[in-house]
Amino acid sequence: MSRLTALASLLLLATFAVSLAHAASACFTGDPPPARYEIHDGEVHDTKTHLIWQRCSVGQRWSGERGCVGVIRQMSWQEANQQTDARWQLPTKEELASLIDAECGSPAIDERAFPDMELTKLWYWTGTREGALAWYVAFGGGSIRTGGPLESSSVRLVRRGR
Repeated sequence: MSRLTALASLLLLATFAVSLAHAASACFTGDPPPARYEIHDGEVHDTKTHLIWQRCSVGQRWSGERGCVGVIRQMSWQEANQQTDARWQLPTKEELASLIDAECGSPAIDERAFPDMELTKLWYWTGTREGALAWYVAFGGGSIRTGGPLESSSVRLVRRGR
């Protein structure tokens, strides 16, 4: 067996293992999401933080039984700020970090409430800056980091709740 074939086999096995772990997690089953989340079509009311989140990432739209359809858009921090309006805003780093659920594995967010995450687009901008850097949440491992505002990340918008 050549090195390339062996490497390809290992990569395939690793991908399969990640898929099995992903499927086995309670965060991805058909069970209802935790009571913390009240779901109303394309919005999620977080009863713990009293924030209302868009279920779908920017670039996707909510489509009833089909979930979030479309392709998650990645953009610079400046472009992310242009997605806001009088109602929907970029979350602060604390607000977005409140969605991290380490028990879910990767992505570290409950996909029963926030479905159709793309495993190659798990970095989400916040509206929080620190000097020349902007904060983002990496849902792949559930960490909060800073990055250059010209880097590309995904966006999930929020508004203040009841």
